[in-house]
Amino acid sequence: MDVEGVSIVARGITATGPEGIVFENVDARVYPGELAVVLGEGGTGRTSLLLALSGRLRTVAGRIEIDEAPRRAGLVRKVVVPARLSPGFELDGRLRVREAVRERRITARVSAQDVDRALALVGVDVDRAALIDELYPDDRLLLAIALATAGGPPGIVVDDVTAGLLPSGRNRVWSALRAVADTGTTVLASATEPGSEADVLIRLPYNVVDFGDDTGGLPLFSSTAGEDLR
Repeated sequence: MDVEGVSIVARGITATGPEGIVFENVDARVYPGELAVVLGEGGTGRTSLLLALSGRLRTVAGRIEIDEAPRRAGLVRKVVVPARLSPGFELDGRLRVREAVRERRITARVSAQDVDRALALVGVDVDRAALIDELYPDDRLLLAIALATAGGPPGIVVDDVTAGLLPSGRNRVWSALRAVADTGTTVLASATEPGSEADVLIRLPYNVVDFGDDTGGLPLFSSTAGEDLR
């Protein structure tokens, strides 16, 4: 599976909610085929930042560029697809696996072979007669990732990667996200602790960006808007 991913650049973006600032002055750059992870405890704006980067939350300052240009939110939503993003983008636990697969095939116009390849890519093999609520948490998340990936979108979003998973399950999911990114897909994820597979770490609430090997492992503080971010 080869995918043409998207680059995503955030320059000084800020979002607010009913109780004030959700996140503030966030800078980040993610290249096609990279796995970027937003790190932070609950309430630091992880999910909101993923929503903003995928065109699902309006920001009040700064700007977001997709493939080096500002884009309409509707276009961004088409190219960056949620695998899991709460609220609103989660597998329905009342469905059986085969029903979720059928639904995805219809909505994303993908073939059975596309789904099979995506399932193999992320390394999950579940009973299609099983209820989604009956699956182990890691199998359930991997199924969601596979269904989002089946259509070959340029980017996917996965919120709370480590939530409810044992260490072995976390390792499975991080490895799967690495495999998805290696196809060229841009992967945006969030977690409370970093996965070793990440290319870029965006730490909230202090907006410290770590680009891993590109900088010798040293953390970089965010640059001001208009500067080269990387």
